[in-house]
Amino acid sequence: MYAKSLSSILHKSISEAEDYSETLKRFEGLRSYHLLPRGRGKAGERLTNEQIASAIIGFVPKSSNRAGQVASIMGDLRPVGGIEASFQRSTSLNSAIAALLSESEVWKTLISLSLSMAHTSGANEYQARLVSEENGQRRTFSYVSKYAISLTAKGSEEEFDHDRPISASTRQLILGRAFFRELKRNVALSRSLNLPVETDWCEYQNEEELGAFCQRLGATSHSCFLNIGVDTDATWPKSPTRISFGGHHFVLFPKTSEYSHSISIDLHTERITNEEALTLLNRFLSLLSWCDDCHAVLRDGWSGNPVPVPVPRHDTAFATMQRWMFYRTMPQDNALLNCLSYYREGLNAAEAGIASQEVLSFFKVFEMKRKGREVRQWIADAFEEACANVNERTIEQFHKDRNGISVEKYIFENCRVASAHASRNHPSDGDNSLETIRLSNAAQIIRALARHHIRTIFNFSESYLHD
Repeated sequence: MYAKSLSSILHKSISEAEDYSETLKRFEGLRSYHLLPRGRGKAGERLTNEQIASAIIGFVPKSSNRAGQVASIMGDLRPVGGIEASFQRSTSLNSAIAALLSESEVWKTLISLSLSMAHTSGANEYQARLVSEENGQRRTFSYVSKYAISLTAKGSEEEFDHDRPISASTRQLILGRAFFRELKRNVALSRSLNLPVETDWCEYQNEEELGAFCQRLGATSHSCFLNIGVDTDATWPKSPTRISFGGHHFVLFPKTSEYSHSISIDLHTERITNEEALTLLNRFLSLLSWCDDCHAVLRDGWSGNPVPVPVPRHDTAFATMQRWMFYRTMPQDNALLNCLSYYREGLNAAEAGIASQEVLSFFKVFEMKRKGREVRQWIADAFEEACANVNERTIEQFHKDRNGISVEKYIFENCRVASAHASRNHPSDGDNSLETIRLSNAAQIIRALARHHIRTIFNFSESYLHD
């Protein structure tokens, strides 16, 4: 099976009626991540089952431009409960899909394969679920992020809820037995006939031009770029530019109709960790912000590209009603009005990426009526109920960050005091990536506490329809 043939097969079966040019963009993205053979010289290279699996995953995102990134991340999802509890003892989602394409008859046991992605709390979450049936016994296997250590540990599958969606809104690609039966038949036929590759090479034209362009920006055969969006009005180069700062090189991409300002840095060539790179970029933006006396916010992004790429524009999701139904009246309680203003301030700080302000704003919501020991005691008492619906990974990271310190003391001293006063005992560096990550995670917990306070203390409805 050649990449050209596979693009045609997958386009017909799972492309959602998009133009074939979009499918070619997906394959271009997969090649840029080294998930498929790159260059004209390898057009005649037959694909492995693992490469075919990556191509399938590349159709999960709605945008064809994200195929390579999503396939790289999702393909490396790990089985809940470890290898012993995985489908066909697969070590990752990619190897599980590859098993369905193997010479055995494993595909006949498949009921469905669900590939899910969702945007939650400013980041993307990925998960997969495979349902199989053999000898009348049905089993469900789930695959989650490799960073969810507790879920990939042995025995964790026994308590894991395989049917729980990632978020309230989740995009899924669901593939059944018939899909793999037909694909496996085409792959087997292609390999048995051993026909020469047929292509007009047009799909490699953009890749070759991009390759030459990226070499000028510092890309090498071993590159691993971190790409981060930037929200700023500061002076920026009008074309992609490679600069030097703090003993390292990185690339600045300008804002366009499709992309935001962004920065790309090669973690491998620059011999710098992800955390060190984020701190370096924060230092750069702080200096740039000072020179131009304007804001410069480092937003989210990803790493793993073999070439530097611009980051899509940050467009906040929104909702509309066919018929506007908002029947709330303005509260008469000034304390409640203050709490609502603080809560919105916290949401705005989260959107702007200012973790310290996010912590302070949410904390003020429940600090108004309580001081000192009283607010700490309330945090301790309300924590479990308030955080019942908080993302499990956020909770897990929160407990890891507090490192044995009580919940109430950690939130009050290590988060609130550190953000408000930057005291000698509790310092906080706003440019340090590890510190901003810690505070951003803690802010999700404090936000849940703030919402719990408004909902319970004031008996305040969350509905559009009634007070």
